[in-house]
Amino acid sequence: MSPSRFLIAGFLVLLSLHLGIAMELPLVYWIGGGASCIVSTGIVNAARPTWGLLFVLFATGGFLGNQILEDWAIEGSWAQTNSLGAGLTLSLLLYLLWLFAVNKEQDSQTVIDKDTQTILVWGLIVILLLGPPDSTIYMLGEIPIAPISLAGILLASMALLADRVGGYFYNRILLLLPLVIIVPAMLIVLGIGQRPVIAALSNMFPQGDGFSQTGFSPYQQLRASVFLQPSNRAVMRIESEQQPSQYLAGNRMVYLDENLVWQPAPRALHSLSAIDAESLANGELRYPIDNSHAVNSAYQSQNMTIYGLTNENYIFVPPGTSSVTGRFSTMNKNAADVWTLDFVRGSDRRWEVELDNQPFPEEAYPQHLLMPDFWDAELQVRSEQFAAETQQETVDNIISYFVGRQYSLETNFDADAPFHDFYLNDKPAYCFWFATGASLALRANGIPSRLVGGYALHERISSELWLVRQRDAHSWVEWQDAEGYWHTIDPTPPSISAFFGGYQSSSLSILYHRLAGQWQLFIDRILEDELTANLVRYGGLLILAFLFIREYRRIRGQQAEPDTRKQRWQKLWQRFLALTKLPANSSWTATMYSDCLPMNWSETNQEIVREFLQAYMLKRFSVDQDQALLEMEESFRNCSDKFQAS
Repeated sequence: MSPSRFLIAGFLVLLSLHLGIAMELPLVYWIGGGASCIVSTGIVNAARPTWGLLFVLFATGGFLGNQILEDWAIEGSWAQTNSLGAGLTLSLLLYLLWLFAVNKEQDSQTVIDKDTQTILVWGLIVILLLGPPDSTIYMLGEIPIAPISLAGILLASMALLADRVGGYFYNRILLLLPLVIIVPAMLIVLGIGQRPVIAALSNMFPQGDGFSQTGFSPYQQLRASVFLQPSNRAVMRIESEQQPSQYLAGNRMVYLDENLVWQPAPRALHSLSAIDAESLANGELRYPIDNSHAVNSAYQSQNMTIYGLTNENYIFVPPGTSSVTGRFSTMNKNAADVWTLDFVRGSDRRWEVELDNQPFPEEAYPQHLLMPDFWDAELQVRSEQFAAETQQETVDNIISYFVGRQYSLETNFDADAPFHDFYLNDKPAYCFWFATGASLALRANGIPSRLVGGYALHERISSELWLVRQRDAHSWVEWQDAEGYWHTIDPTPPSISAFFGGYQSSSLSILYHRLAGQWQLFIDRILEDELTANLVRYGGLLILAFLFIREYRRIRGQQAEPDTRKQRWQKLWQRFLALTKLPANSSWTATMYSDCLPMNWSETNQEIVREFLQAYMLKRFSVDQDQALLEMEESFRNCSDKFQAS
């Protein structure tokens, strides 16, 4: 075995180990590593994969990943949370092993072949993009080291050198030893000096505002910076036969501290289990929830199916939701009204909500009238200007004031008193500030209120599908009337519509989500029955297996036929050389053999052999190889009879 083949085999073993540990599936690195060792011996004779075989291979990997890995993998592992990606990655590993089996020994000092390049490039991409598992990272001083990743990079580099530098390979390897010693030492030195250098440089630049991840997330607290990094990434897809509720609530906040951070009221965790749910015929559970959140009267009773497009377990529901249905064993709600679901393993992140628009009243609590510490007489006087004879008229005055202002993500408030600057000087702001201002204005006039965070729906992608993106993160207000009913209001100005012009969805993204949504609806309707679902799963797998075997046998058959002809031509030529006792020179052509016949031969023998060589030169690469072989075999028999007779 050549050094390069040995190194590539080691690289594939490390790649299998890396994937197996990352997926928490020992079977992956045992099978992948064992296959690499077996293939390296050259005893495996495989046909080269075609585009058709690759399509079936990756389709099968994605299918098995989506249908099997999600059930087999450890709960919470990468293979379980992203089973489709894990299945496709395993298909890529199999493809690289396949190329290694096809690729045989190469001559030394030749340009590295394409198969080896493909193996090393794609293998390195997987190692670098798929971060090393925590269990494979070790600390060298204060520097984290991933031995498997480093060893993979080193083996790939050595494989590029092996067999290309002749007998100097091991001498070249020795040149790497100083680097093995110097690089770790330099990492330690840089790690020691990194912290003070960065600390010194950071003082030269303005301090950030502690931005969170892009989009909204139902934290136990809500600050203004949550909404300052919008993104077009899709987070939910909604199916509804009629216009769905505009708002999807994620949390409800009560207290506002001096740092302008909203926090929930302290209360116990509320949990619902399968005992509290109604079992449906399709195997789903319907959980009734306390519906104390009124919706706008424009929205009638309706059902909405919401598909979560992220890996989080928390859900968003419209105000007025009376029940949540899906495949989850428990529902939990924290102090901030954030619902989290314990999805059944292998099921889609999907929940159906039912809105009945008939909420029940809730007891008034003093915390819904609590004012922040920075509230002063000046703010109170300004708020009392909205007062009217009835609660509803006061609410209308507050809404009219705020919606008449200007929306902007770029704010320029007084750093010492930002809320005063926003509230008293009518400066442009975004939803968090308008919702905060409206909520406090309501409280200043004796109307209980709370701030709600979530998403505002506005993007329709088909007749019955809507899409929610991270840029749709929004906050609004709920206020409580004298009878205890809660009402939803949105004080954000209509000029927010200009904001979406800067974050328009691309045509490709819209097309993708439209097709994905329609495909999801199609699959859901097919798989409603468990028997039909199993028929589709296993039928699809059998079809893919049939296509793979059929395509592979076709290729092997095509390869076997030319190989048989080639062997017949070689056998015929060997018989000719054995008959004539001419030297076997692979660089000579038939014409050169005709010009170099022995001088001691008779003219008759020379003529017989030249006649055969001329026919061989004409027939060897003719179009109809089968007919040419038959004619040349007959020509050889005649040549043999005449040559031996003379």
